[in-house]
Amino acid sequence: MKIDILLKKFLEEKKEVAKACKVSVESIEFWEKRSEELFAKMDNTEEEFIFATEEFIEDACARDLKEIDFLMKRMKFENDQLDSLEKKIEELEDKLSQVLTEYAQKQKK
Repeated sequence: MKIDILLKKFLEEKKEVAKACKVSVESIEFWEKRSEELFAKMDNTEEEFIFATEEFIEDACARDLKEIDFLMKRMKFENDQLDSLEKKIEELEDKLSQVLTEYAQKQKK
């Protein structure tokens, strides 16, 4: 395969992985913002506990804890995706480096 075609293939693949990384980063930012909103809500709810019934406190905490659990799982998933995508980029860069090294050695001959 010609070097220019091979390089284009690597670069296109890297662009696709980079786009996926961007989506993961944006998703993580979204979930982080949502968690900050939830923690602020919990702080406000906590102030209301002074006048609340035991049942209200348990319900409020249970709902918030479920949402926190969901948010943590979602952010972990996105972080794992990002780690996987970053690993793919590293592998592509290694392959690209190998191809260029081999091409340079062939050119010396």
